Amino acid sequence: MLDTGPMLYLATSAFVLVSLIWGRKRWENRSRPPLPPGPPSLPLLGSILSLGDPARPWLSFNALRSTYGDLIYARLLTKPVVVVNSEEIARDLFEFRSTIYSDRPQSIVYEPFAVDFGIPLFPYGDRWRLHRRIFHQQFRQAAIPTYHAELLRSAHKMLFSFLQDPHHYTSHIQMFTSSFILSIVYDYQPKSENDRIVRLALRFMELAVAAVGPGATMVMETFPFLLQLPVWFPGATFKRASVECLKAGHDAKEIPFQYVTDRMSNGQMLPCLVADTMNRMNGFENKVIENAVKEAACIAFTATNETTVGTILVFLLAMVLHPEVQAKAQADIDRVVGKDRLPDFNDRPALPYVEAILRETLRWHPVLPMGVPHSTTTSDIYNGYFIPEGVMVIANTWAMTHDAQKYPNPDEFKPERFLHEDGSLTSDTMPLGFGWGRRICVGQHLADAALWIMITSFLATFSVHKVLDENGEEIPVVPKFSTGIAVLVDFPPCHPSLLISCCFSHPETFPCQIVPRFKDASVERLRQLTG
Repeated sequence: MLDTGPMLYLATSAFVLVSLIWGRKRWENRSRPPLPPGPPSLPLLGSILSLGDPARPWLSFNALRSTYGDLIYARLLTKPVVVVNSEEIARDLFEFRSTIYSDRPQSIVYEPFAVDFGIPLFPYGDRWRLHRRIFHQQFRQAAIPTYHAELLRSAHKMLFSFLQDPHHYTSHIQMFTSSFILSIVYDYQPKSENDRIVRLALRFMELAVAAVGPGATMVMETFPFLLQLPVWFPGATFKRASVECLKAGHDAKEIPFQYVTDRMSNGQMLPCLVADTMNRMNGFENKVIENAVKEAACIAFTATNETTVGTILVFLLAMVLHPEVQAKAQADIDRVVGKDRLPDFNDRPALPYVEAILRETLRWHPVLPMGVPHSTTTSDIYNGYFIPEGVMVIANTWAMTHDAQKYPNPDEFKPERFLHEDGSLTSDTMPLGFGWGRRICVGQHLADAALWIMITSFLATFSVHKVLDENGEEIPVVPKFSTGIAVLVDFPPCHPSLLISCCFSHPETFPCQIVPRFKDASVERLRQLTG
């Protein structure tokens, strides 16, 4: 006869163990404060059915604030997420409690696709501190005036491109960004949009975005063995994409870096991030430092590109839709600068309305509407609510910049909201789009200077208008915004680890005509204005 005693003993022990674990969890849940309020959660799906527009989660969570408040707890599939809709709460958590809220959620897909070397995604620790130190030395606020000449040169170069080919405005904006950041980082001047270094960086970005899109990430995190298949195996699409991304990431880091070190060895190098940091931190004798410099230099280009280009496109769209704002700014520039030269950074204090346009551009449609998610290093209690350890915490920038109490009629583009009645600027400097606390964007001061000189230079020399049809009537412009750098086509579209890869939002290409403002619009005349 079969002895069932041992089996019964094991089954009973397992039942008791599971019961104890369940009971302990239940007791802990009852003994601690409640989680923040949030939409109902279903098995497997979590709360995603409560999101009215899952492709634009910033809008969905902003809509949910009227029901659940400024601190919302939700489950996106099986992962918990805390969304912060309030500027006050974001400051309390990310700045005043930064020791808890400065980490980043991690994913197994980062390393296989060479996106693990960017400081925005680093976990909080020594590697992050080293990269932060490299960036801070070059991009701290006190260092930005040393880049004014390069920013002016790049802006003027862009004006010539607008004059000679006004139709391909997106390419000219891209070249403006590539020109100043590559010069600052590598002392490298790209000759055209087909420049080799520019193509290397953009190619890497395109491959990474295509490979680590929402649907793909969800599949790989669910079935990680797919990344272990040999490249020749039928259906090993993810593995082949991984190999291609790793090669592109390697080239994007190594080739520009080699350009700098070759010139340094020949005594031909001017100051730049790579050369300065290698000398200052003795990177030639320390492989850890050398690798960090390569990574920091590469991410400086990729991060600057997406955010700066997107913000400039938002500005152009706003000017097309609001010609009265454009005309008022141009009148101010003509009064302060005149028409015989172009603006420079010394004119900035005298142009508060242009400053207000910049702030309103950042507020009206932030290109990072949900920022980059944070992660808690330990559990916390805030305003009577329990925030678990390891939970993803996301600052909903869109909700903050569209807070109707602070910004009445938030969907309208109104630079005057940043001005007092006497025309002077308010104290609201709109830093929300650059992140929070210890993880605030280290390049915010450079981005601010670049955006200001581009906007001011453009308004001084060009106007942008709606295109006319064959009858001379304006063709309406209906603003359309991308849902991110990755196209969200897979269901479910709101897997929590994907919020990182779908957080960019900027205008799609729109019809417009860009016309010169200066008399005798010619290359020679523009050359006289640029000095």
